[in-house]
Amino acid sequence: MRRGPRIVRKWAVGVAMVTVIASLSLAGGRHVDDPATSANAVKPSGHRQIASAARKGTSTPDAGTPRAAASTPAAIASGPRTVDCRTLKCIALTFDDGPVSNTAKLLRILKAHEARVTFFLIGQNAAAHPDMVRREVAEGHQVGDHSWDHSDLSVLSNAAIKSQLARTQAAVKNACGVAPVVLRPPYGNTNARVAAVARRYNLAQFLWAVDPFDWRDRDSATVERRVVNGARRDYVILMHDIQPTTVNAVPHILDRLAKKGFTFVTISELFGAHQPVPGKKYTKY
Repeated sequence: MRRGPRIVRKWAVGVAMVTVIASLSLAGGRHVDDPATSANAVKPSGHRQIASAARKGTSTPDAGTPRAAASTPAAIASGPRTVDCRTLKCIALTFDDGPVSNTAKLLRILKAHEARVTFFLIGQNAAAHPDMVRREVAEGHQVGDHSWDHSDLSVLSNAAIKSQLARTQAAVKNACGVAPVVLRPPYGNTNARVAAVARRYNLAQFLWAVDPFDWRDRDSATVERRVVNGARRDYVILMHDIQPTTVNAVPHILDRLAKKGFTFVTISELFGAHQPVPGKKYTKY
């Protein structure tokens, strides 16, 4: 009877020591290995959402477009660059009417081909998808004003033109911190009044040198052929990222034009030190 209590006490002491050692080991392991407590760990803001959706088997936002990635300098894959279009065979591909769901796919294609373009944004779409606007700028592309709701500016009053441009300027700047300096009037319709308002907002007007009519003829091979055949040095090319057939044509367009020696640049890169004049209309450099 006297040996029993001693055995129990020894057993209790042993369990307590094992518990303490295990706790210290776990604490040490967490300090070294757990990203949540590591001073050097950076966890993408979209990581938890993507992982949760994957477990549920649901669709997720594009993994490359978490909102924080575009606003964190360390996460920006493509920054400012120096391009000399005086010596390079430059061409400016442009895409109208986004951002939309197709834009994410297009951005992946452009990144894979190391191509930069200009996106002419509808203001209400930019307001609805600010994360996509941030991603466009973060990946080195240029964003332009394409009116608030794709109205024909040439038939509007001066006040209505101002509203269309001002609201879009604000939506884009709120999304990415950058105000557009280029305008594409919807349908290419412009006049002296549109030009005057564009000057007020420091916007040069850009139409196009090549229109593949991708909005009308929704066939990837046709769009590809028209863009490639019409491409010339210093041209501005019109396309639409709202058209899936156009997005599907882009890899082939980039491959074929690259073989012809073209460098894909934004409009500002195309003009270099001689930036376009606000209000003035352009179709190429």
